[in-house]
Amino acid sequence: MSEKPRKLTIDITKGTILLFAVFLVIGYFIGGTFPPSNFTGAAKESNVAIQQQEQAQQQTVKFSIPSFTPSRGSDSAQLNIVEFGDYQCPFCERFFQKTEPQIMQNYVNTGKVKFYFEGIQFVGPDSLTLGQGSWCADEQGKYYEYHDQMYSKQGEENSGWGTPDKVKALAAGITGLDKQKFNSCLDSKKYESRVQQLTSFAQNVGVTGTPTNFIGNNAKGYIPIVGAQPYDVFKEVIDRQLS
Repeated sequence: MSEKPRKLTIDITKGTILLFAVFLVIGYFIGGTFPPSNFTGAAKESNVAIQQQEQAQQQTVKFSIPSFTPSRGSDSAQLNIVEFGDYQCPFCERFFQKTEPQIMQNYVNTGKVKFYFEGIQFVGPDSLTLGQGSWCADEQGKYYEYHDQMYSKQGEENSGWGTPDKVKALAAGITGLDKQKFNSCLDSKKYESRVQQLTSFAQNVGVTGTPTNFIGNNAKGYIPIVGAQPYDVFKEVIDRQLS
């Protein structure tokens, strides 16, 4: 793997400005870094969220997924889900625990969807360290093992659980990870610029809070889902895209 981040290609459609406004409305009512709704939610809240997503489907963002980002799922999958998340973000942890497992079971493991995670810095300084750790783990083929470990062991925002020493201790719990190589990589800060670049990339495609997921593909563009929304919202958008 090249240590130098590659330049990201961004192609925004004409509807992006309107889409940003949709992001803000959806984010305000649903979650992310905005005031969250009840995640389990009543049926009424779920229906409102689905209606908002249907409106967002009228506008898409076109971008290319960075070629260095690992994925989960089949290379022949028709759709991609690209999550922009912060390892310190509590709503991202909520998505990881509540919604992501159902997406994996019903769409990723069945070959219909590929899943990508882009770790960015939104919450605070330790988010940069945590993001770098994912790429150090990726050097050993443990990108998603690291992803799962950090969200499973997530502490409070900006409480110090994401300092280099704490990240090293948590990463030591990843089966098969060479701790010495990981620690040396993290100390070098060799991937600091990559996390910063991915953060800028996220902002350029309209991410205003985490998590923000995009569903689609590079050719046709991506539809946003903002916040830690319930599985039914994802199912609605994915099924429409697959039909």
